Amino acid sequence: MDSSVAGSSGIKKMSRKQLFDIMQQRNGENMQKKIDHLEDYLLSRSSYSEDQIKDIKQKLSVFKHEFKQKWSAASRKLDLFTKKNKNWLLGCLELPVGAIKPGRPTKSFEESSERSKRRKTQNIRESTDIEELTYAAQMKLRSSGKVDASKVLQEITQSPTRAKKYRTVYSKIVKDKSEPISTFKALCMFVEADLSRRQYEIIAATGKKIFPCYSLLQKAKKYCYPPAESFRVTATCAEVSLQQLLDHTAARLLLYLKEVVETLSQTDRSSLELISKWGCDGSQQTKYKQKFENSADSDANIFQSSFVPLRLVSGADKRTIIWQNPTPSSPRYCRPIRIRFIKESTDIIKEEIAYIKSQIALLIQTKIENSTQVKHTLLFTMVDGKVCNAATNVISTMKCYICGATSKDFNNLSKEKAVDSNALQFGLSILHARIRLFETLLHLSYKMDVKKPTKQTRTFEPDTIKMLIPESVDTDENVLQSVEPEDASDEEPWTGS
Repeated sequence: MDSSVAGSSGIKKMSRKQLFDIMQQRNGENMQKKIDHLEDYLLSRSSYSEDQIKDIKQKLSVFKHEFKQKWSAASRKLDLFTKKNKNWLLGCLELPVGAIKPGRPTKSFEESSERSKRRKTQNIRESTDIEELTYAAQMKLRSSGKVDASKVLQEITQSPTRAKKYRTVYSKIVKDKSEPISTFKALCMFVEADLSRRQYEIIAATGKKIFPCYSLLQKAKKYCYPPAESFRVTATCAEVSLQQLLDHTAARLLLYLKEVVETLSQTDRSSLELISKWGCDGSQQTKYKQKFENSADSDANIFQSSFVPLRLVSGADKRTIIWQNPTPSSPRYCRPIRIRFIKESTDIIKEEIAYIKSQIALLIQTKIENSTQVKHTLLFTMVDGKVCNAATNVISTMKCYICGATSKDFNNLSKEKAVDSNALQFGLSILHARIRLFETLLHLSYKMDVKKPTKQTRTFEPDTIKMLIPESVDTDENVLQSVEPEDASDEEPWTGS
């Protein structure tokens, strides 16, 4: 950079053409960044006093103002600008001369080598003052609106004691710029945390740029329900089509498992199976004062049938588990099929079972885009004792619905009992678990003393006790015989050993 110095006056002259050439060194950037580069370049060439820096900035501000006017008049075209302002570019500016730094002329950070950059940033990487550095960066942002790397580095290198872990500050600023969460994730949080509308609005107010407003959650909720045409609602009944309810459940599951399903082969995607359990039950409730159109109707009793999705599997062997219900015994994933204001009875239970089974028989596979098909399998396992008796046509509650045995037949283990294979889906009847058996197992497990049975109590036969002892344990006939009472008046305790 050629410049003329007027003797010892400490003033150097620079033409506007030289200043413009310095600005043009920053190719590919907008004009404002080029002007900022010019100021940084002039101030970094020498060491100036505060008065000299103030004088340079004042003269440069006049140059910037004139340059912007002439640049806009030339339609921001370089050729037209140089042609129309040839005489103006030949004019000079008088700038003060600072103390010349010894050694090689300094270069800007961008022009420096990798080794020089590491040397200049060493103080940044080893400094220990975060708060002052953050404050300096904030003040710089407020004053100029833009932070240039060379300015920040110049301030830090001149005052290394003000810096502390510059990278830590930067990473903190990046973390504070949290991205907004999607409406689907916000709805998941709303449901899982069991929030009310007021609670969610308070949370969303703390981060308006992060959480979506509640009205968007209301719209997202509508996509969580089957289509409106699948519902049928009357004064005493509300039901939904089982086919459309299963289709909607499968579609929502596959939407949640989209990334997993995309990794499956075409064969696995076409052989998906959703296994669910279903059942029905009734209960009583407090009557409301609201009257029905039909005086015979009442809301004192309610009867409901529902299903719960358990597992989504794929493959011919159905061993590849894609999704599994984390809480199968919780009402969290329970989906009602039909709700009626009616008292639970044997006839009503049979009617409901026949109604649901008729819909299950008509089920077809759910077809979704990308040739994905889901087969539905429903297991009738959500039952209680009353439902089991009604489903197996057993009238007495003291009669086993599996083998038909009554209480007087339970102790006779030698008697063969016919088993209804269709009733095995409901599990073991609780009537087969005799009270004395449970009492003995409880005492054995807790190592409690058990009294010898008397004449007034029933006793176990040795063959029955052998059934309770694992095969790996050696049995002794003497121990088994000791279980029987020697005398009716002998009440001494015996241990399970």
